[in-house]
Amino acid sequence: MTFTRSAVAFLILAAVPLFAQKDKAELPANTIVFICEHGAAKSVIAAAHFNRLAKEKGLPHRAITRGTKPDPEIPAFIRTGLAADGLDVSGWTPRLLTEAEVRDGDRIITLGCALPSKTLRKREEWNDIPNVGENYERARQAIVAHINDLLKNLR
Repeated sequence: MTFTRSAVAFLILAAVPLFAQKDKAELPANTIVFICEHGAAKSVIAAAHFNRLAKEKGLPHRAITRGTKPDPEIPAFIRTGLAADGLDVSGWTPRLLTEAEVRDGDRIITLGCALPSKTLRKREEWNDIPNVGENYERARQAIVAHINDLLKNLR
Protein backbone atom coordinates (compact mmCIF):
# COMPACT_ATOMS: atom_id res chain seq x y z
CA MET A 1 0.00 0.00 0.00
CA THR A 2 1.40 3.40 -0.96
CA PHE A 3 0.33 6.83 0.26
CA THR A 4 0.55 10.19 -1.46
CA ARG A 5 2.38 13.03 0.30
CA SER A 6 -0.92 14.69 1.16
CA ALA A 7 -2.24 11.46 2.68
CA VAL A 8 0.91 11.09 4.79
CA ALA A 9 0.67 14.73 5.89
CA PHE A 10 -2.99 14.21 6.83
CA LEU A 11 -2.15 11.12 8.88
CA ILE A 12 0.63 12.94 10.72
CA LEU A 13 -1.54 15.99 11.45
CA ALA A 14 -4.45 13.81 12.52
CA ALA A 15 -2.22 12.05 15.06
CA VAL A 16 -0.94 15.29 16.65
CA PRO A 17 -4.04 15.93 18.79
CA LEU A 18 -3.78 12.42 20.23
CA PHE A 19 -0.30 13.10 21.55
CA ALA A 20 -1.22 16.59 22.73
CA GLN A 21 -4.25 15.22 24.60
CA LYS A 22 -2.15 12.60 26.31
CA ASP A 23 0.33 15.24 27.51
CA LYS A 24 -2.49 17.53 28.66
CA ALA A 25 -4.14 14.89 30.85
CA GLU A 26 -5.13 16.71 33.99
CA LEU A 27 -5.69 15.44 37.48
CA PRO A 28 -8.93 16.20 39.25
CA ALA A 29 -8.80 19.31 41.44
CA ASN A 30 -7.46 18.82 44.96
CA THR A 31 -5.27 15.82 44.10
CA ILE A 32 -2.33 15.04 46.37
CA VAL A 33 0.41 13.00 44.67
CA PHE A 34 2.42 10.75 46.99
CA ILE A 35 5.65 9.49 45.41
CA CYS A 36 8.18 6.91 46.51
CA GLU A 37 10.80 5.17 44.45
CA HIS A 38 8.89 1.98 43.75
CA GLY A 39 5.34 3.29 44.15
CA ALA A 40 4.59 0.16 46.15
CA ALA A 41 5.11 0.86 49.85
CA LYS A 42 5.45 4.30 51.47
CA SER A 43 3.38 6.17 48.89
CA VAL A 44 0.71 3.45 48.96
CA ILE A 45 0.44 3.63 52.74
CA ALA A 46 0.28 7.43 52.53
CA ALA A 47 -2.38 7.57 49.81
CA ALA A 48 -4.58 4.92 51.43
CA HIS A 49 -4.51 6.58 54.85
CA PHE A 50 -4.83 10.07 53.40
CA ASN A 51 -7.93 9.14 51.41
CA ARG A 52 -9.58 7.57 54.46
CA LEU A 53 -8.82 10.52 56.75
CA ALA A 54 -9.73 13.20 54.20
CA LYS A 55 -13.06 11.47 53.55
CA GLU A 56 -13.76 11.20 57.29
CA LYS A 57 -13.08 14.93 57.66
CA GLY A 58 -15.28 15.80 54.68
CA LEU A 59 -12.37 17.32 52.73
CA PRO A 60 -12.51 17.43 48.91
CA HIS A 61 -8.91 16.21 48.55
CA ARG A 62 -7.95 12.78 47.31
CA ALA A 63 -4.56 11.15 46.89
CA ILE A 64 -2.84 9.03 44.29
CA THR A 65 0.35 7.03 44.60
CA ARG A 66 3.18 6.98 42.07
CA GLY A 67 6.73 5.72 41.73
CA THR A 68 9.85 7.00 40.03
CA LYS A 69 10.82 3.38 39.24
CA PRO A 70 7.60 1.45 39.92
CA ASP A 71 7.57 -2.17 40.99
CA PRO A 72 5.22 -4.55 39.17
CA GLU A 73 2.96 -4.95 42.23
CA ILE A 74 2.35 -3.94 45.83
CA PRO A 75 4.01 -6.41 48.21
CA ALA A 76 1.75 -8.72 50.22
CA PHE A 77 2.95 -7.35 53.56
CA ILE A 78 1.86 -3.83 52.54
CA ARG A 79 -1.58 -5.07 51.45
CA THR A 80 -1.89 -7.09 54.68
CA GLY A 81 -0.79 -4.18 56.87
CA LEU A 82 -3.28 -1.82 55.25
CA ALA A 83 -6.03 -4.45 55.42
CA ALA A 84 -5.46 -4.61 59.20
CA ASP A 85 -6.37 -0.90 59.23
CA GLY A 86 -9.47 -1.57 57.14
CA LEU A 87 -7.92 -0.27 53.91
CA ASP A 88 -8.18 -2.30 50.70
CA VAL A 89 -5.53 -1.66 48.04
CA SER A 90 -5.93 -5.00 46.29
CA GLY A 91 -6.91 -3.28 43.03
CA TRP A 92 -4.00 -0.85 43.11
CA THR A 93 -0.95 -1.22 40.86
CA PRO A 94 2.24 0.84 41.10
CA ARG A 95 2.38 3.41 38.30
CA LEU A 96 5.10 5.63 36.90
CA LEU A 97 4.87 9.32 37.81
CA THR A 98 4.12 11.57 34.82
CA GLU A 99 5.03 15.19 34.18
CA ALA A 100 1.31 16.04 33.99
CA GLU A 101 0.80 14.67 37.51
CA VAL A 102 3.68 16.75 38.84
CA ARG A 103 2.34 19.80 37.02
CA ASP A 104 -1.31 19.35 38.01
CA GLY A 105 -1.11 17.93 41.52
CA ASP A 106 -2.12 20.31 44.31
CA ARG A 107 0.68 18.95 46.45
CA ILE A 108 3.58 16.73 45.49
CA ILE A 109 4.88 14.74 48.44
CA THR A 110 7.98 12.63 48.10
CA LEU A 111 8.79 9.89 50.56
CA GLY A 112 12.52 9.29 50.30
CA CYS A 113 12.99 9.81 46.57
CA ALA A 114 14.35 12.56 44.35
CA LEU A 115 12.49 14.63 41.77
CA PRO A 116 13.65 17.34 39.36
CA SER A 117 14.03 20.78 40.95
CA LYS A 118 11.24 22.29 38.84
CA THR A 119 8.74 20.70 41.22
CA LEU A 120 10.07 22.55 44.28
CA ARG A 121 7.21 25.08 44.27
CA LYS A 122 4.62 22.69 45.66
CA ARG A 123 6.72 19.77 46.84
CA GLU A 124 7.09 18.49 50.36
CA GLU A 125 9.70 15.94 51.31
CA TRP A 126 8.99 13.38 53.99
CA ASN A 127 12.48 11.90 54.27
CA ASP A 128 12.20 10.83 57.91
CA ILE A 129 10.03 7.76 57.27
CA PRO A 130 11.61 4.53 58.56
CA ASN A 131 12.21 1.66 56.16
CA VAL A 132 8.87 -0.11 55.70
CA GLY A 133 10.51 -3.49 55.17
CA GLU A 134 12.31 -3.29 58.50
CA ASN A 135 9.41 -2.04 60.61
CA TYR A 136 6.03 -1.59 58.96
CA GLU A 137 4.31 -0.26 62.09
CA ARG A 138 6.90 2.46 62.76
CA ALA A 139 6.80 3.55 59.11
CA ARG A 140 2.98 3.60 59.11
CA GLN A 141 2.90 5.67 62.32
CA ALA A 142 5.36 8.22 60.88
CA ILE A 143 3.39 8.49 57.63
CA VAL A 144 0.04 8.92 59.42
CA ALA A 145 1.57 11.61 61.69
CA HIS A 146 2.67 13.54 58.57
CA ILE A 147 -0.78 13.09 57.03
CA ASN A 148 -2.49 14.46 60.13
CA ASP A 149 -0.24 17.54 59.96
CA LEU A 150 -0.98 17.94 56.25
CA LEU A 151 -4.73 17.66 56.78
CA LYS A 152 -4.65 20.52 59.28
CA ASN A 153 -3.43 22.80 56.47
CA LEU A 154 -5.89 21.71 53.78
CA ARG A 155 -9.30 23.24 53.25
